[in-house]
Amino acid sequence: MVAEKGKILREIVAPSRQVVRSERVDEVIAPGSEGEFGVLPGHVPLLAALKPGVLKYRKQGQTTAVAVGAGFVEAGATSVRLISEFYARPEDVDVEQAKRDLEQAELRLKAFTGMFGDPEHGEAQRELDWALARL
Repeated sequence: MVAEKGKILREIVAPSRQVVRSERVDEVIAPGSEGEFGVLPGHVPLLAALKPGVLKYRKQGQTTAVAVGAGFVEAGATSVRLISEFYARPEDVDVEQAKRDLEQAELRLKAFTGMFGDPEHGEAQRELDWALARL
């Protein structure tokens, strides 16, 4: 693969929907588990956990946003590979379903009586984050 000067290859893989999308972009901003981070051409190698949220990428001055689920991001000087359990473009989102999912996740978190860090709590938080990303 030959890198286009000043561009990085943005690749998204979402096994749950058999999505593979690749294109050359100017910048990628991802929702990392420790906070949002950006990747530009020439980035140092990075492997980071991804939390459900909004992935943004800029191409020719236009920014596009998509919802992504939990997963991983691998970045380097010429590419960003994102592997996520979920992926949704704005036109793919059923807003009413996302609102119902958000409501259920909020109720689940409010009803949670276990310890913070419990896997059940983490799953409820991921469901809440995924619903928010779609909205």
